Amino acid sequence: MLILFSLQLISVYLVQSLEQYYLGNYKENLENQARLLAAFIRPGFGEREEWAEDTVTLAREFRDLRGIEIIVLDDYAQVVGSSGSQAYVGSRLIRDEITRALAGNLSDNMRYDPVNDERRYYMAFPIENNQRTVGVIYLSGSLKVVDDTLNEVKTILLSGVALALAVSFLLGIVLTRTITLPIMEVRDQAYEMAGGNYSRKIAVQTSDEIGKLGETFNYLAERLSHTIDEMSSEKSKVEAIINNMSDGVVALNGKGHLIQINPSARRLIKNLNLKVPTLNYSGFGLLRSLIGSEATRRFVRKQEPLTAEISSNNPDCTMQVKIAPFKVDKGKLDGTLIVLHDITRERELAKRQEEFVADVSHELRTPLSTVKSYVETLLDGAAEEPEARTRFLEVLAKETERMVSMVKDLLVLSQMDSNRMDWRKEAVDLEALAFEAIGQARQKLSKHLPTIQVDIDPDCSKICVDRDKIMRVFINILNNALKYTPSNGVINVTAVKQDKFIKVLIEDSGSGISKDELPRIFERFYRVEKTRSRDYGGTGLGLSIARKVVDAHGGSIWIESSTGVGTKVYFTLPIEPEKGDSDARKI
Repeated sequence: MLILFSLQLISVYLVQSLEQYYLGNYKENLENQARLLAAFIRPGFGEREEWAEDTVTLAREFRDLRGIEIIVLDDYAQVVGSSGSQAYVGSRLIRDEITRALAGNLSDNMRYDPVNDERRYYMAFPIENNQRTVGVIYLSGSLKVVDDTLNEVKTILLSGVALALAVSFLLGIVLTRTITLPIMEVRDQAYEMAGGNYSRKIAVQTSDEIGKLGETFNYLAERLSHTIDEMSSEKSKVEAIINNMSDGVVALNGKGHLIQINPSARRLIKNLNLKVPTLNYSGFGLLRSLIGSEATRRFVRKQEPLTAEISSNNPDCTMQVKIAPFKVDKGKLDGTLIVLHDITRERELAKRQEEFVADVSHELRTPLSTVKSYVETLLDGAAEEPEARTRFLEVLAKETERMVSMVKDLLVLSQMDSNRMDWRKEAVDLEALAFEAIGQARQKLSKHLPTIQVDIDPDCSKICVDRDKIMRVFINILNNALKYTPSNGVINVTAVKQDKFIKVLIEDSGSGISKDELPRIFERFYRVEKTRSRDYGGTGLGLSIARKVVDAHGGSIWIESSTGVGTKVYFTLPIEPEKGDSDARKI
C-alpha cells in the first residue's frame, strides 16, 4: 500500500506537470501567432472591404500553415474574416473570452468539442491601434496531440506501477517469511524467559536487523540472568545493611504481620521496656504501644506518614518514631515501615545548648545590672563625691573588663568553630613560654598565691606552635589551678618528650573535681562551683578554648582529678608541624 500510494502520487504529479508544460507551450505558440497576425491586419483598418478580404486571406494562410482555426472580429464582435466557413462573416460572435478581449485583455479557455470528440483550446487576442481595441483575433486549436501524448505517458506509468506492485508483492512474501520465522523464534525465547529460563539461545543466521534482534535478545537473556544474580546479591547486602544499622527498622505487610525486624530495633524496643514481636505475628500491637491506639487508627485510616517522639525514664532514652505506608493501591495498605531513631544524645545536646544560652544570659546580666545600677547612682548625685565616684568607676571598669573578656572568649570560640582562626606557627622555647604565662597569671590574682614549680625537659625546649594560642592555653589552665589551690599549696608544671609529641602536665594540690563533673568540664560556661561564686571570677570558657587550640594543633587534652586530692591537666603537642602547615594559615 505504501509503494502503491507513493507511485500514484508520483504519477499524478508527473502527468499534471507534463500537461501544464504542453498546455503552456501551446498557449505561448497561439499567442505568438496572434501577435504576428495582428501586426499584419492592423495597417488595413482604414478601408473596410479591402481589410476584410486581406483578413480572410491571411487567416486561411495561417490555418494552412499552423493548423488552427482563425476568426477576425471588429470592435463590435462582428465577424469580418474567417479561415474556415464564411457563413459567420457579418454576424456577431459572443463568447466570454471575446468579451474580455474587447475590453483589452488577452483571454483564453479550454472546452470539450462533442462533434469531434476532442478538447480544444480557444484564445481571444485584442487588436489595438493607438491604445484602443479595434478588433479581436479569435483562435482555436485541437489538443488531441497533447492528449494523445499524455495518454501514452499514463499508460507507461500504469504499466510501471503494475510491474512494481507485482515485484513488491513477490518480494514481500519472501521477506515476510525471512522476518516472521526469526520473530517467532524470538517470541518463543520471550516465553522461556518469562518462565525463568535464561539459558536458551536464539540461533542467529543472518547479520541483518533480524539477526541483530536475535543477538540483542541473547544479550538481554544474559544480562537479565546477571541482573537477577546481582539483585540477589544486593538483597543480601541490603539485609546486611539493615541488620547493622544503628536505627531500628520494623516492616509489616498489608495485614499488619511482622516481616522484618533488625537487631537495632530489638535493642531499642527493649530500651523502651516493650515486648519485641516475633515474625509473622501482628505488629499493630507494637504500633499501639509506641504511638497509642488513637494515632494507630488515624494512620491506618489516612495512610499518611506519621512522626512521633516517645521517652522512657528507666533507662533515660528518647526515641523518634517514623511510620510510613509502603504502597497504597486503591485505598489498600500494602505494608508499613517503622523506623526507630535514638535521639537521646540530640535531646541532651539541645538541653545543653539551652543551658549555654542561659549561662551567657546570666553571665552578661550580672555585670550589666551592676553597671546600670552604678551609673544610675552616679547620675543621681554620687558623681559629686570624689571617693564614691572613684570607687564606682573602679567597679564599672572591672565589670566592663569582665564583659569584654567574655565577649573576646566567645569570639575566639566562634572563629574556631567556623574555621576562621589565623594560625601562625613558629619555633618556640616552651620553657620560656611557660615562665611568661606564669608571670601573666600571677599579675591578675592577689599576692597570696601557691608555689609554682617548673620542670621542663631540655629536649622539649623547641616546638613549632602558634605562640599566642599556646600561651593562652597555659594561662587558662594556670588561672584555674591558682584559683582553686590554697596559698600553702603547690602547682607543678612539667613537660616531657613522648615519640613525636611533647606531653605537658599542670598539676595542682587544690580542692579537686568530682568524677561526676569530669565529663562536662570542657563544656562552655560549665563550672564546678554551682553557686558561681564571684570570688573565683572567670567566664567558664577557658578550658573550652584550651581544648579547641590543642585540637587544632593536632594534640589532645584531658583531666584527671578527684575531690580533695587536686587536679592534673594533661595536653600534648606535636613537635613538628603537620604536613602542609605554613607559618600563617587559616584552618
